[in-house]
Amino acid sequence: MNRAVTDQEAERGRALARMKRLPLLLLLLMAVMFLATLNHPAAWAGWVHAFAEAGMVGALADWFAVVALFKHPLGLPIPHTAIIPRRKDELGDAMARFVSDHFLAPPAVRSKLESINLAALGVRWLQSDRGQERLSALVDAGIRWVLQALDEQRVRRFLARLTRQQLASLDLARTLGHTIDWLVRGQRHQDMLTQLLRYAIVVLNDNRTLLRERVAEESPWWVPGFVDDRILRQVLDRVELRLLEMSLDPEHELRERFNEWLLQLAEELRTAPEHRRTGERLKRQLIENEELQDYLYGLWVDIAERLAADLDAPDSRTRREIAAAVQRIARELEQDPDMQDWINRWLVDAMVAVVDQNRLQIASLISDTVRTWDGHETSHRVELALGRDLQFIRINGTLVGGLVGLVIHAITQFTA
Repeated sequence: MNRAVTDQEAERGRALARMKRLPLLLLLLMAVMFLATLNHPAAWAGWVHAFAEAGMVGALADWFAVVALFKHPLGLPIPHTAIIPRRKDELGDAMARFVSDHFLAPPAVRSKLESINLAALGVRWLQSDRGQERLSALVDAGIRWVLQALDEQRVRRFLARLTRQQLASLDLARTLGHTIDWLVRGQRHQDMLTQLLRYAIVVLNDNRTLLRERVAEESPWWVPGFVDDRILRQVLDRVELRLLEMSLDPEHELRERFNEWLLQLAEELRTAPEHRRTGERLKRQLIENEELQDYLYGLWVDIAERLAADLDAPDSRTRREIAAAVQRIARELEQDPDMQDWINRWLVDAMVAVVDQNRLQIASLISDTVRTWDGHETSHRVELALGRDLQFIRINGTLVGGLVGLVIHAITQFTA
């Protein structure tokens, strides 16, 4: 990369050197014309002489102005020359302020981002083979990094200490009480109860034969089998009917009792000393139980090894699942303009906020970088970037100066 930059700067330097020859040749041409027409008797010679004289003045003046930007003309320490090497830090600060105020200002950033459909670009990238490969590789690398990090002894010890500290500061009974209260207040527990009731009905219905066999085994020998069957059928029918009623009626009496029982339990967990002591005892057992910790760690190692082995396999199921999930997300997002619009607004707001909060630091990269440059190096780089256009100033100065000389000569001729 550095070699490419060096070659590019060398080519710019050669092009600038070639360009500098043009205004120099034009100055020499003006000098030759000036000397050739000096004291020449012909009438036309006066006009050429005036043009050449003024052209030389314009060429020398613009040469001085251009050179004074980058160094001292002829090496003389003339005041207000070598502007760029002498004031590079101030120029870097000015450039940084300009970028911050005009390029990184929230309105400018928002206007640019709003002209781009970021969500659509993301969808196209996710649907492309390259995008899917890059994302899959990124997720793969992330999973491997997490597995390796968690396998480190120091990381494991740190997480174990952190877990113990968090668990030690946790009031299990009070937390469980608040959780139950939150479930009841939002009626979330009723949805859970409905699902449990429906599941219980299915389980009872599917296990009638097993229950009948168990009753027959434990029933006295003198009770006829048909009596057991009839009693069991009636009991199961009544139980299933009651469960069905509870599952269908949100205001069932037993549901109300369930509400009251949960609220009472939540209050007792939050306030009752015996529940708090039970929670503290359970918490200490969890913290001090090394066998449980070893079991959990062994379980994690087994899961991690299986996941790592799957990632190493050519037909990794994990990678297939990731790719399928990415495709589903991209497909759904492509068909949902409202979601794309929401994502675009969120991204724009987030990026504008980030840029606005950090624009001074971003712009300071310019000023900080310029401060590290040597004065002559800065002058050289700026000259390579702008020098070609500045040579046109010298050329134009020569020609415009000559034309002004003609105008002055014409005025003197017609007013003489």
